[in-house]
Amino acid sequence: MKQIYPFLTFFALISLTPTALGEFGDITLTPPTMVNTTGEKLETLSVGEQIGVESTLTNHAKSEQKFTYLVQVLNKDEGIEYLQGFSASMVSNQSFTASQVWVPKEPGQYAIQVFVWESLASGIPLTNVLETQITVNP
Repeated sequence: MKQIYPFLTFFALISLTPTALGEFGDITLTPPTMVNTTGEKLETLSVGEQIGVESTLTNHAKSEQKFTYLVQVLNKDEGIEYLQGFSASMVSNQSFTASQVWVPKEPGQYAIQVFVWESLASGIPLTNVLETQITVNP
C-alpha cells in the first residue's frame, strides 16, 4: 500500500479542480462537505471530532459503473494524514451520497481531497480531484 501514496499525492497535485464538479467521464462528483455523524454540515472542526467527508456521486452512463470513492487529507506540509475509500457500483442514472469519517489528531490547516477511480488496483481516474481547505481547532 505504501507504493500507492506517492502516486496519489502526484495524481492529486496534477489534476486539482477546486470549484467545479469532478467529472471527465460518466461519473460526476460534488466538492467535499464536512458533516457530523448525523449528516449535518459542520461550521467549525475540532481535534478528536468525527468528521464525515461527504460528496454526491452520479452515474450518467447508460450502464452500471463500478468505482472506488477516495478521500485524502493532506497536512500543511502536504503529508498524507488520512487516505480511505470504498468500492461499489451504481446503476445508470443513480446518485448517492458517499462519506468517509476522519478524526483529526492535531489542530491546523488541511487540504481535503475527494476523487473517484475505476478501482484501487487500476488507479484509472473517473473524476478530477476536488479539494477544499479546512482549519481544525484545538
